[in-house]
Amino acid sequence: MVLVQFRVRVPDVERFKAAMEKYRPVMEELGGRNNRAYVAESDPEEVCTMSEWESHDVMMAATDRFGDDFNRDAGTEGLEWETRIWHELGNPSQT
Repeated sequence: MVLVQFRVRVPDVERFKAAMEKYRPVMEELGGRNNRAYVAESDPEEVCTMSEWESHDVMMAATDRFGDDFNRDAGTEGLEWETRIWHELGNPSQT
C-alpha cells in the first residue's frame, strides 16, 4: 500500500474541488482509497490531494485512464504537479 500526494497551484479552487468530487467514484473504482483534497492555509491557490493505492503502478494505470479528463475539468491542464509516493514506516511489505 502506498500513499500518493499530489500538489499543484490552481487558478480556481472551486473548479478543482468539483473535479475531485466528480472523479472520486472513478478513482475508487480503479483502486484509490481515502481520497482527500486540501488547500494550504498559507496559499489559497495551493491544493494537495492524498489517496491510498495498492501500489505506485496501480495509481499510474488509473491516472493514465482519467488524468487528462480530470485536468481538463479541474483547470489544471499544463500546470506543474508535484507527486510524492509515501510508504508506511515499519510495513514489512515495503522494506
